[in-house]
Amino acid sequence: MNKDLLLRTLERWHDEDQHQKIIDTIHDLPEEDVDYTLKSLLARALNNLDRMEDAVQVLLSIESEGTDDPMWYYRLGYAYYYLHREEEALPLFQRAYELAPDEDTQRFIDLCEQGAPQPGGPVMYSEEEQTAIEQHIARYFGPNENVFHELISYDIHVDIYIVEPTPERNYYTLVTGGMGARPMNVPEELEDEEVDRAELLITLPPDWNLQSRDENDYWPIYWLKVLARLPINENDWLGYGHTIETGEGDETIAPDAPFQGLMLVTPQEVPEAAHTCRLPNGDAVRFYQVIPLFKEEMDYKLDHDADALIDRMEHVSHVVNIYRKNTCASVQDLQQTEKDFYLKADEIYPLLNGWDEADGCFASDRITVDGCKVGYMYRETPDEEWTADSGWRFLAGDEDEAYMDDPDKVGLYRLNTVCNYDRDIIPLLHAPYNTAYERGDDGKFHECEFTPSTE
Repeated sequence: MNKDLLLRTLERWHDEDQHQKIIDTIHDLPEEDVDYTLKSLLARALNNLDRMEDAVQVLLSIESEGTDDPMWYYRLGYAYYYLHREEEALPLFQRAYELAPDEDTQRFIDLCEQGAPQPGGPVMYSEEEQTAIEQHIARYFGPNENVFHELISYDIHVDIYIVEPTPERNYYTLVTGGMGARPMNVPEELEDEEVDRAELLITLPPDWNLQSRDENDYWPIYWLKVLARLPINENDWLGYGHTIETGEGDETIAPDAPFQGLMLVTPQEVPEAAHTCRLPNGDAVRFYQVIPLFKEEMDYKLDHDADALIDRMEHVSHVVNIYRKNTCASVQDLQQTEKDFYLKADEIYPLLNGWDEADGCFASDRITVDGCKVGYMYRETPDEEWTADSGWRFLAGDEDEAYMDDPDKVGLYRLNTVCNYDRDIIPLLHAPYNTAYERGDDGKFHECEFTPSTE
């Protein structure tokens, strides 16, 4: 038995919701081959098919091996919770949270403490409604063979459909599927406007790392899920022009992203028919695009209105760009932050598919603004506090000391972005820390002495 291949196959079936196939496959294995990991995956599949009693039996059979595994506690707590045994589930979730804190576990802790079980499970589209939503997404936003399936659902079940970049639409489109299954609490005066059901979408650059769970990469997915549940948690509604703060004070949406709010607008670069999906029963599901905002843009919208801000942002791409200018900043601020990059956003293509390391880096304006090739590159050990830093630094090689002392002449980028400026660097990116390369007269990179930077 090829264990690695088996585990990858089981994970793929899990993503495809083929839980019975997982159960059958594990049951068909020789008993001596079914170890702790496989029994854990078996219990997960049983939970996903609402066979909680069977899952409990499997998990209790490996109790001695699961004493330090947060997922063992979580899965057993999950089974007990849906068997209406909250008192037994609570300490299991608490132990899971101690071992590995996360939002899902905390939510179950809160539910257990409130004594609010969900015996009926989450509100979901019917099979026919789900088909209508999926066909609508495919027709107007693009094929979506990849789906981020929500593993644990409490109130509604929200999946994220991934529309891959194409030459015509060189960006990812992420669309929720499930928010609209539960009508929102719209004001009485809007009850006839058919705005009580909604789904959300956001567009991301083609080099965005969707597989990463670093908060600098994951925040678009996280906020799609948060917004999808906001009407439930607040007993309210979301619609066109609504803005939502994403933090308090000066807190930004992610360490490397300067935004402090989100606004809902009509979907961009699609026909008007894409704005609404009709379910088989005639109900309308509205689609809204999520646009990240700077604090000053949030304030401008509140002082004026959504349409005034949208007019002001006329030339801002709907594709998320953490380096875009603040349309409501002072002239002084814009002079300090705006750069005329040599390559535009739609000229950046995904070149680092499969890169699973930190992907932040620094590059001088000689490369990103003037369009020079990389002449010197080195990889230093990054600061432990910045987990997204790859350690790579890229220079054209002709920058003098005065140039490098100017902080406005160096920028923070993703590795993939710099690769678009100079693809010759790609084969060298896996080099260890404290490595340096210099481009020789032959046009090729050669390893050279690493000289660490000094403060």
